[in-house]
Amino acid sequence: MIPAHPGLRGWPVYLDYNATTPVDPRVVDAMLPHVGHHFGNPSSSHSYGDQPRHSLDKARAQVGALIGAGPDEIVFTGSGSEADNLALRGAVLSAKADRPHVITQVTEHPAVLETCRALERFHDADVTYLPVDCDGLVDPAALVAALTEHTVLVSVMAANNETGALQPIAELARITRAHGALFHRRPEESGWPRTTVDP
Repeated sequence: MIPAHPGLRGWPVYLDYNATTPVDPRVVDAMLPHVGHHFGNPSSSHSYGDQPRHSLDKARAQVGALIGAGPDEIVFTGSGSEADNLALRGAVLSAKADRPHVITQVTEHPAVLETCRALERFHDADVTYLPVDCDGLVDPAALVAALTEHTVLVSVMAANNETGALQPIAELARITRAHGALFHRRPEESGWPRTTVDP
């Protein structure tokens, strides 16, 4: 049995893991040298940046190996919102379509919704906001109907941190890929800033 996290001992049962999680003590141990001693900018050419740069390279290789990607495909961000913004803007701004089309859902995370609104206002993108049913789920048939020849990206969060709705991600991703668009899924809210764009 895994022992309770030190931050949870002696407190009521914590059930809000969809919002955030306590940091694993092993992660804290791995980070402490960089917070207190190896504090240099990893992009710097001076010696203070050497150890942080080596540690970042190692971390990229480890994460890449974990998910079957190369280290050069791993981008670390400061938050989930930053990751969503980067994924959506990157997909739309690199698209070849005259008016790139993005599809998301009305109950999407604000980081995605606000980025979509900015893409509409400032980058001439078209965005379709799919409705959800009484259980908070996107109907895959609605996605099929919304896809156009200009659709470059579909963005759907896997689990809604407010309602607990679990989207049919595998089916939505299959439909999107068959259409030739990118599929962006914001994983379950877990306090770990991560985002994935699947070709």
